[in-house]
Amino acid sequence: MLTKLFSLSLLLMFMAACTSAVNTVDTQPEQSEPSSIVTETTSGSDMSSVTEEANPANDSDAWRVRVIGPTDEEVWSFTETELGYTLQNMDSIYPSELFAHVYSTINNWPSARFYVAEGYSVAAILEAAGLYEIAQTITFRGSDGYEMSLTRDQLLDSRYFFPNVGENEDDAEPVIPIIAYRWREGTDDLNSMRDENPSLIIGQSNPFEHTNPVFVFDISYIIVSDMPPEAWPAASTFPQPGVIHTGETVNLQHPNFGQVKLHYTLDGSEPNMLSPMFNPSTFQLELNAPIPITEPTTIKVIVYGFGRSESEVAVFEFMPED
Repeated sequence: MLTKLFSLSLLLMFMAACTSAVNTVDTQPEQSEPSSIVTETTSGSDMSSVTEEANPANDSDAWRVRVIGPTDEEVWSFTETELGYTLQNMDSIYPSELFAHVYSTINNWPSARFYVAEGYSVAAILEAAGLYEIAQTITFRGSDGYEMSLTRDQLLDSRYFFPNVGENEDDAEPVIPIIAYRWREGTDDLNSMRDENPSLIIGQSNPFEHTNPVFVFDISYIIVSDMPPEAWPAASTFPQPGVIHTGETVNLQHPNFGQVKLHYTLDGSEPNMLSPMFNPSTFQLELNAPIPITEPTTIKVIVYGFGRSESEVAVFEFMPED
């Protein structure tokens, strides 16, 4: 009898344990499906909503570029997917498809180099944000705080790839400024491009232009101003113009010496971007050679730099004497 009671007790305990386990499984919360974010664009252009997966892992859409308008308010933002979708579905006179090309550039060492890059037209991006018509100065800011500004003309006027960068204009090919998401430095092989965070890549207006400092990597913001850009201040000289000793040298000066290029002439002609550059290097100061004065000399200087329009031409007269 005791044996039967003991067996019955074990059976009841086993059944209770099974019931508890079943109830525990039934009350576990269900795992939800990945949520999605619907981003509504707010520009003046006809842009549709774009749906993306939230918090994409190891995805190019993990970055987002924000476009700030003249009122300091965000007017649009985009990921790579949203940008491509918007431009492909927008009626634009500017290239809306991916653009891939070799870009020539010179840095402030100065060294010439090539980049290969693929991305979307900056002009089309400004149009998509509803800011193309009013943009006067456009600033590109990286996630590290580095930023560069360009005037409308500097950004959108004709630019080129120069195979003979630093030498001549032979075989130049037109290119457009792009926000590149695939690029590589130091090569002209388009097949070598790698996925990168969004970066500003532009061409040169002439084969001697130092454009590499304008390349902004890992862009977080595009900031648009509708105010006309100021002009750079005019250059000055040391010593001041006038009578100097024969053989004495003249240095060109500027309050923003590291941000601008000083182009000059000695023959009385008007200087331009193809005139000799007084300060070709920010790092090798010995390349910034002073100008010797051995005869009556007229120095004419114009200042070019990104973010402002060129300066007025400054004229300096030097008369050497023994």
